[in-house]
Amino acid sequence: MNTKNPYLPINDDWLQLCSEEPIDKDQIIIDPHHHLWDLDFGKYLHNDFLLDIKSSGHNVVASVYIMSSANTQIYDKFSHKEYETIPEIIFAFNEYKNAKNNKISHCQMNESIVGSLDLRYGKKLIPVIERGLELSDGKLKGIRMLLAAHPDKSISSGAVKSDLGIMMDPKFLDGAKILQKFNLSLDFWIHHTQLNEMEYIARSIPDLSIILNHIGGPIHLGPYEGKPALTHREWRHSMMRLALCPNISVKLGGLGMAVNGSKFFKHDKPPSSEQLCESWKPWIYETLDLFGFDRCMFESNFPVDKGSCSYGNLWNAFKKITKSMSVDEKNKLFYKNAEKIYKIYLN
Repeated sequence: MNTKNPYLPINDDWLQLCSEEPIDKDQIIIDPHHHLWDLDFGKYLHNDFLLDIKSSGHNVVASVYIMSSANTQIYDKFSHKEYETIPEIIFAFNEYKNAKNNKISHCQMNESIVGSLDLRYGKKLIPVIERGLELSDGKLKGIRMLLAAHPDKSISSGAVKSDLGIMMDPKFLDGAKILQKFNLSLDFWIHHTQLNEMEYIARSIPDLSIILNHIGGPIHLGPYEGKPALTHREWRHSMMRLALCPNISVKLGGLGMAVNGSKFFKHDKPPSSEQLCESWKPWIYETLDLFGFDRCMFESNFPVDKGSCSYGNLWNAFKKITKSMSVDEKNKLFYKNAEKIYKIYLN
């Protein structure tokens, strides 16, 4: 039985209706957030991602694989529960090896891997992490757990619904402390209504490197539909508090998802980089104002955001957003911060 596509559908013919030449072709880029899968609802593997990079013309030199709720389909349901996510780490590492043998692009794809673990298993995760590091030849650099949740069922962004309140479970904190001991980072994809829970984790483990995905997930669906001022007020209040935690970095992107406000997928033509820039710039500038240039990085969130825009136009939009910035500021946002946070070693 086929599973319904949990993401916006991708229409390559539609995306071709607005194709742009790359701006600042020499700008080095590390894409710190993309997904891959080969599932019943669709396929997006190393060659698909590398083709998107090549056709964009942008200088993407490395990437970070991020676990996906869709890939819960490949979990090992017959293993001990704490080990069930291991197949996704194996999958990501195999795609890293496949990309190395692929001549489509020079990108060091999946140079770092962010896998998934249920942190509520605490000390039981120690042999699981050791196994993940072994199977990935050390490419495993971080963990992300399925946490985005909201009581309103219309607010969704992935293939699997997560329970509410997981971050407040004392066992979650125990598992997060294990990550710190292994020098692994912790990615969070949550909605803005959950940011106070993440703040608790950040303050409880101040030496743990925490990466907040998709500028903190400002909700624009359900009770927030058509109420951008309400979303912004709640989001900014929480983000101001998070910015006081020096161990938190923020990914600038994910704004192609419907839950984060995108409506471009409803239009007859895909958005130009200028339209993306106009839509995304206020959120990105405000996040930069709060967290600074040393704690932010651009992300593609492909192929999830591919339902709203092309890879080329997305990076053109980010380049237009940074047009007035210094070379050093641009480099931090496009690759240096990702290189440092995800421990990437460029060839």
